Amino acid sequence: MGVKQYVAAALVLAGSLALPSQAAPRIAPEKLGLQLYSLHGQLKADLEGTLAKVHAMGLRQMELYPMPGLTAEGWSRALDKAGLRAIGSHVQLSDLKTDLPGIIDRAKALKLSYVGVAWVKPGLAPLTESVMDQVAATYNAACPALTAAGIGLMYHIHGYELAGVDKGDSLFDRLMAATDPACVMVEMDVFWVVRAGADPVALLHRYPERIRMLHVKDIRPGAGTSSDGRADKADFVPVGQGSIDWPALLAAASKVDWFVLEDESANPEAGLTQSLDYLGVR
Repeated sequence: MGVKQYVAAALVLAGSLALPSQAAPRIAPEKLGLQLYSLHGQLKADLEGTLAKVHAMGLRQMELYPMPGLTAEGWSRALDKAGLRAIGSHVQLSDLKTDLPGIIDRAKALKLSYVGVAWVKPGLAPLTESVMDQVAATYNAACPALTAAGIGLMYHIHGYELAGVDKGDSLFDRLMAATDPACVMVEMDVFWVVRAGADPVALLHRYPERIRMLHVKDIRPGAGTSSDGRADKADFVPVGQGSIDWPALLAAASKVDWFVLEDESANPEAGLTQSLDYLGVR
């Protein structure tokens, strides 16, 4: 074989061994959002500059939180200027009871797909069956008006509902049984599920039609379990650097509509960047 033939054969072999230049994203960018509470300190100090940084990270969909002093119109202007859009928002349980028309008006102004409550436990007191029954009643009362307005209603899992979840008799199961499955959806916070000692993959299999949003965040290997809804900042680590099996979890999350990245560590901006690198969306 001549030199030219050797060169040609080498090029063919090299081409057959070449790897793709970019791996497929683990989460499609159009389904990935950011819970802006991750950067609440920075947003309070510099709303416009912080939203510009979020855009530069490659994120476009935002989940909002009640930011004091900022109206729906203020959020809308700031997000539009940064090239971002809101997909959902956390609201207060008390507002869901007493200001449902206001929640609907703000959600319409922001074109939100859903709203929901992130914390229902009374302070540091244990969650009780009575409290959970009251939550279920509030959700059932609010759901028809929200649905009529084209707005979904979700419940955010914070871990304290999950004692005994593997036995099927947790307070979370009680809430699911007491609320309309066609109306009340769930946002599963993966960190808090694992922190409570439960299995997020098993929970996805148990409620495949109801868990429609995920809070995507990882937990430090070796972190202890607790169902009090509390954790040290050091227990929050970038996605892919903790103990959660993300390939298995994402494979089980085929019916999830929104994956919402959140970082509650001491350095959320750096953590978010590392999480995005792992998820393959930067």
